[in-house]
Amino acid sequence: MGAGAGTAELEEHLRGFWRGRELEPVVWEDGAGLDRLPDFAAYRVAQGPGRGWNHATVGASARGGLEFVLMAPTASGDHAETLATVAHFNSFEEHRVGVGSVLHLGRPWAKGSRMEHLLVSPPHPFGPLLEQAPGGVRYLWLMPVHTAEAQVVLAEGLEVFEELLEAEGVDVLDVDRPPVV
Repeated sequence: MGAGAGTAELEEHLRGFWRGRELEPVVWEDGAGLDRLPDFAAYRVAQGPGRGWNHATVGASARGGLEFVLMAPTASGDHAETLATVAHFNSFEEHRVGVGSVLHLGRPWAKGSRMEHLLVSPPHPFGPLLEQAPGGVRYLWLMPVHTAEAQVVLAEGLEVFEELLEAEGVDVLDVDRPPVV
């Protein structure tokens, strides 16, 4: 791995973070585009009964030092495809993402959603124990956002947007949540 951690170490990191819960590998229909990340894998783990799923990457950090996590109300393979798309995009030096980046998917992030953007953020719901992985690898959270919210992040910054989210008490698992702006 480019950042110093192998896939086994990253899988162990996820298992340790979600100790006592099953870490399931996720396959999706089209694995195209992962030739740049041959050890890439996506996993999911239940948040708890009826509380949604966490989806996470292993192997994305081979190029760029970042891994990604996405929270979702369902265990759909579509979320693994989204993670693979972001990992592939980030594997090109000219397209590297970081905290505060906004990615346009060109489609809703989930069925029934109007949000077509992902905000790259520190993994606030999980904290530094997930974020800081072996070998200097960093996990970042991909949070679905509306177009107007993406514009706020780009114009006014991540902190301003995070304050709006907190003030509104946004449910990040609601695929059709109303925008905060």
